[in-house]
Amino acid sequence: MLEIPKKKNGKKYDMEELREIVEKLRGPGGCPWDREQTHYTLIKPMIEEAYEAVDAIEKNDTAKMTEEFGDVLLQVLFHASVAQENGEFDLDDITDRCAQKMLSRHTHIFGTQHADNPDEALANWEAAKIKEKGFTSLYQDLADIPEVFPALMRAQKAAKKIRKAGAAESDISGESTVFPENTDFSDEKQVGRLLYEICRRAEECGVECELALKRETDEVIRSKKES
Repeated sequence: MLEIPKKKNGKKYDMEELREIVEKLRGPGGCPWDREQTHYTLIKPMIEEAYEAVDAIEKNDTAKMTEEFGDVLLQVLFHASVAQENGEFDLDDITDRCAQKMLSRHTHIFGTQHADNPDEALANWEAAKIKEKGFTSLYQDLADIPEVFPALMRAQKAAKKIRKAGAAESDISGESTVFPENTDFSDEKQVGRLLYEICRRAEECGVECELALKRETDEVIRSKKES
Protein backbone atom coordinates (compact mmCIF):
# COMPACT_ATOMS: atom_id res chain seq x y z
CA MET A 1 0.00 0.00 0.00
CA LEU A 2 1.31 3.44 -0.99
CA GLU A 3 1.59 6.23 1.55
CA ILE A 4 -1.15 8.85 1.23
CA PRO A 5 0.42 12.19 0.14
CA LYS A 6 0.01 14.88 2.78
CA LYS A 7 -1.38 18.35 2.19
CA LYS A 8 1.66 20.58 2.40
CA ASN A 9 -0.32 23.66 3.41
CA GLY A 10 -2.43 21.63 5.84
CA LYS A 11 -5.75 22.63 4.26
CA LYS A 12 -6.10 21.84 0.56
CA TYR A 13 -4.24 19.77 -2.01
CA ASP A 14 -2.69 22.02 -4.68
CA MET A 15 -1.87 21.35 -8.33
CA GLU A 16 1.58 19.94 -7.66
CA GLU A 17 0.21 17.56 -5.03
CA LEU A 18 -2.52 16.40 -7.40
CA ARG A 19 0.10 15.73 -10.04
CA GLU A 20 2.05 13.70 -7.48
CA ILE A 21 -1.04 11.61 -6.72
CA VAL A 22 -1.56 10.86 -10.42
CA GLU A 23 2.08 9.86 -10.81
CA LYS A 24 1.79 7.51 -7.82
CA LEU A 25 -1.33 5.94 -9.28
CA ARG A 26 0.48 5.29 -12.57
CA GLY A 27 3.78 4.30 -10.98
CA PRO A 28 5.07 1.01 -9.49
CA GLY A 29 2.57 -0.36 -7.01
CA GLY A 30 -0.11 1.98 -8.33
CA CYS A 31 -3.64 1.29 -9.56
CA PRO A 32 -3.84 -1.40 -12.29
CA TRP A 33 -6.55 0.52 -14.17
CA ASP A 34 -4.73 3.85 -14.03
CA ARG A 35 -1.44 2.28 -15.12
CA GLU A 36 -2.86 0.76 -18.32
CA GLN A 37 -4.47 3.95 -19.65
CA THR A 38 -3.24 5.56 -22.86
CA HIS A 39 -4.10 8.75 -24.76
CA TYR A 40 -6.56 6.70 -26.84
CA THR A 41 -8.31 4.91 -23.95
CA LEU A 42 -8.80 8.26 -22.23
CA ILE A 43 -10.77 9.77 -25.11
CA LYS A 44 -14.19 8.68 -23.83
CA PRO A 45 -13.53 9.84 -20.23
CA MET A 46 -12.40 13.24 -21.53
CA ILE A 47 -15.64 13.68 -23.49
CA GLU A 48 -17.83 12.44 -20.65
CA GLU A 49 -16.18 14.67 -18.04
CA ALA A 50 -16.51 17.74 -20.29
CA TYR A 51 -20.23 17.10 -20.76
CA GLU A 52 -20.72 16.56 -17.02
CA ALA A 53 -18.95 19.87 -16.32
CA VAL A 54 -21.27 21.65 -18.75
CA ASP A 55 -24.28 20.01 -17.09
CA ALA A 56 -23.12 21.32 -13.69
CA ILE A 57 -22.75 24.83 -15.13
CA GLU A 58 -26.21 24.80 -16.69
CA LYS A 59 -27.70 23.64 -13.38
CA ASN A 60 -25.73 26.37 -11.56
CA ASP A 61 -24.62 23.71 -9.08
CA THR A 62 -21.40 25.13 -7.65
CA ALA A 63 -20.60 22.02 -5.59
CA LYS A 64 -20.99 19.90 -8.71
CA MET A 65 -18.94 22.38 -10.74
CA THR A 66 -16.07 22.02 -8.27
CA GLU A 67 -16.20 18.25 -8.62
CA GLU A 68 -16.58 18.15 -12.40
CA PHE A 69 -13.90 20.77 -13.12
CA GLY A 70 -11.61 18.60 -11.01
CA ASP A 71 -12.48 15.60 -13.16
CA VAL A 72 -11.66 17.57 -16.32
CA LEU A 73 -8.38 18.69 -14.77
CA LEU A 74 -7.63 15.10 -13.83
CA GLN A 75 -7.93 14.09 -17.49
CA VAL A 76 -5.33 16.70 -18.44
CA LEU A 77 -2.99 15.43 -15.72
CA PHE A 78 -3.49 11.85 -16.88
CA HIS A 79 -2.56 12.76 -20.45
CA ALA A 80 0.44 14.74 -19.22
CA SER A 81 1.58 11.73 -17.18
CA VAL A 82 1.15 9.35 -20.13
CA ALA A 83 3.01 11.74 -22.44
CA GLN A 84 5.87 12.26 -19.99
CA GLU A 85 6.32 8.50 -19.65
CA ASN A 86 6.39 8.22 -23.47
CA GLY A 87 8.90 11.06 -23.79
CA GLU A 88 6.37 13.19 -25.71
CA PHE A 89 5.71 16.21 -23.47
CA ASP A 90 4.85 17.01 -19.86
CA LEU A 91 2.54 19.27 -17.86
CA ASP A 92 4.97 22.19 -18.07
CA ASP A 93 4.86 21.94 -21.87
CA ILE A 94 1.07 22.11 -21.72
CA THR A 95 0.99 25.17 -19.45
CA ASP A 96 3.73 26.85 -21.49
CA ARG A 97 1.86 26.31 -24.77
CA CYS A 98 -1.36 27.57 -23.23
CA ALA A 99 0.35 30.69 -21.84
CA GLN A 100 1.97 31.43 -25.18
CA LYS A 101 -1.40 31.11 -26.92
CA MET A 102 -3.03 33.52 -24.46
CA LEU A 103 -0.26 36.05 -25.07
CA SER A 104 -0.08 35.74 -28.86
CA ARG A 105 -3.83 35.77 -29.49
CA HIS A 106 -4.68 38.68 -27.19
CA THR A 107 -3.03 41.19 -29.50
CA HIS A 108 -5.31 43.93 -28.15
CA ILE A 109 -3.87 43.38 -24.67
CA PHE A 110 -0.28 42.30 -25.27
CA GLY A 111 0.14 43.86 -28.71
CA THR A 112 -0.77 46.86 -30.83
CA GLN A 113 -4.32 45.90 -31.84
CA HIS A 114 -7.42 47.46 -30.27
CA ALA A 115 -10.71 45.99 -29.07
CA ASP A 116 -13.48 48.07 -27.53
CA ASN A 117 -15.98 45.22 -27.21
CA PRO A 118 -16.16 41.40 -27.08
CA ASP A 119 -16.79 41.07 -30.84
CA GLU A 120 -13.64 43.01 -31.69
CA ALA A 121 -11.66 40.99 -29.15
CA LEU A 122 -12.88 37.74 -30.72
CA ALA A 123 -12.04 39.04 -34.20
CA ASN A 124 -8.48 39.78 -33.05
CA TRP A 125 -8.24 36.28 -31.57
CA GLU A 126 -9.39 34.65 -34.82
CA ALA A 127 -7.04 36.76 -36.94
CA ALA A 128 -4.09 35.88 -34.70
CA LYS A 129 -5.10 32.20 -34.81
CA ILE A 130 -5.19 32.14 -38.62
CA LYS A 131 -1.83 33.90 -38.82
CA GLU A 132 -0.33 31.55 -36.24
CA LYS A 133 -1.49 28.45 -38.12
CA GLY A 134 -0.40 29.83 -41.47
CA PHE A 135 -3.81 29.50 -43.11
CA THR A 136 -4.06 31.19 -46.51
CA SER A 137 -7.51 30.01 -47.55
CA LEU A 138 -11.02 29.60 -46.18
CA TYR A 139 -10.82 25.88 -46.90
CA GLN A 140 -7.84 25.46 -44.57
CA ASP A 141 -9.73 27.25 -41.80
CA LEU A 142 -12.81 25.05 -42.34
CA ALA A 143 -10.80 21.83 -42.55
CA ASP A 144 -9.28 22.71 -39.18
CA ILE A 145 -12.68 22.31 -37.47
CA PRO A 146 -12.47 18.99 -35.56
CA GLU A 147 -14.43 16.26 -37.31
CA VAL A 148 -15.26 14.73 -33.92
CA PHE A 149 -17.44 17.72 -33.01
CA PRO A 150 -21.16 16.90 -32.78
CA ALA A 151 -22.54 17.41 -36.29
CA LEU A 152 -24.70 20.41 -35.36
CA MET A 153 -21.84 22.19 -33.59
CA ARG A 154 -19.49 21.56 -36.52
CA ALA A 155 -22.06 22.70 -39.10
CA GLN A 156 -22.77 25.96 -37.28
CA LYS A 157 -19.07 26.65 -36.77
CA ALA A 158 -18.45 26.08 -40.48
CA ALA A 159 -21.38 28.32 -41.42
CA LYS A 160 -20.05 31.09 -39.18
CA LYS A 161 -16.58 30.95 -40.73
CA ILE A 162 -18.07 30.98 -44.24
CA ARG A 163 -20.30 33.94 -43.40
CA LYS A 164 -17.42 35.93 -41.90
CA ALA A 165 -15.33 35.21 -44.99
CA GLY A 166 -18.13 36.64 -47.14
CA ALA A 167 -18.48 33.33 -48.96
CA ALA A 168 -21.95 32.27 -47.83
CA GLU A 169 -24.40 30.76 -50.27
CA SER A 170 -27.97 29.53 -50.04
CA ASP A 171 -27.32 25.94 -51.06
CA ILE A 172 -24.32 24.21 -52.62
CA SER A 173 -26.66 22.13 -54.79
CA GLY A 174 -28.02 25.26 -56.41
CA GLU A 175 -31.52 24.47 -55.15
CA SER A 176 -33.25 26.70 -52.65
CA THR A 177 -34.20 25.15 -49.31
CA VAL A 178 -37.87 25.57 -48.43
CA PHE A 179 -38.74 26.52 -44.86
CA PRO A 180 -42.13 27.07 -43.22
CA GLU A 181 -43.60 30.45 -44.10
CA ASN A 182 -42.57 33.32 -41.83
CA THR A 183 -39.88 31.28 -40.06
CA ASP A 184 -37.94 33.62 -37.77
CA PHE A 185 -34.41 32.27 -37.45
CA SER A 186 -33.66 34.80 -34.72
CA ASP A 187 -36.29 33.12 -32.53
CA GLU A 188 -34.60 30.34 -30.55
CA LYS A 189 -37.88 28.53 -29.86
CA GLN A 190 -38.85 28.48 -33.53
CA VAL A 191 -35.44 27.22 -34.54
CA GLY A 192 -35.55 24.52 -31.87
CA ARG A 193 -39.01 23.43 -32.98
CA LEU A 194 -37.90 23.29 -36.61
CA LEU A 195 -34.80 21.27 -35.78
CA TYR A 196 -36.81 18.83 -33.69
CA GLU A 197 -39.39 18.41 -36.46
CA ILE A 198 -36.61 17.63 -38.93
CA CYS A 199 -35.22 15.02 -36.54
CA ARG A 200 -38.68 13.55 -35.93
CA ARG A 201 -39.50 13.18 -39.60
CA ALA A 202 -36.03 11.90 -40.48
CA GLU A 203 -36.30 9.26 -37.74
CA GLU A 204 -39.61 8.09 -39.18
CA CYS A 205 -37.90 7.63 -42.54
CA GLY A 206 -34.88 5.86 -41.11
CA VAL A 207 -32.41 8.71 -41.69
CA GLU A 208 -29.72 9.29 -39.04
CA CYS A 209 -29.65 13.09 -38.62
CA GLU A 210 -26.18 13.21 -37.05
CA LEU A 211 -24.66 11.34 -39.99
CA ALA A 212 -26.71 13.23 -42.59
CA LEU A 213 -25.59 16.62 -41.27
CA LYS A 214 -21.98 15.46 -40.97
CA ARG A 215 -21.95 14.40 -44.63
CA GLU A 216 -23.58 17.65 -45.76
CA THR A 217 -21.02 19.70 -43.82
CA ASP A 218 -18.23 17.60 -45.33
CA GLU A 219 -19.58 18.46 -48.77
CA VAL A 220 -19.80 22.16 -47.95
CA ILE A 221 -16.19 22.20 -46.75
CA ARG A 222 -15.00 20.27 -49.82
CA SER A 223 -16.75 22.78 -52.07
CA LYS A 224 -14.58 25.56 -50.58
CA LYS A 225 -11.44 23.68 -51.61
CA GLU A 226 -12.53 23.98 -55.22
CA SER A 227 -13.70 27.60 -55.05
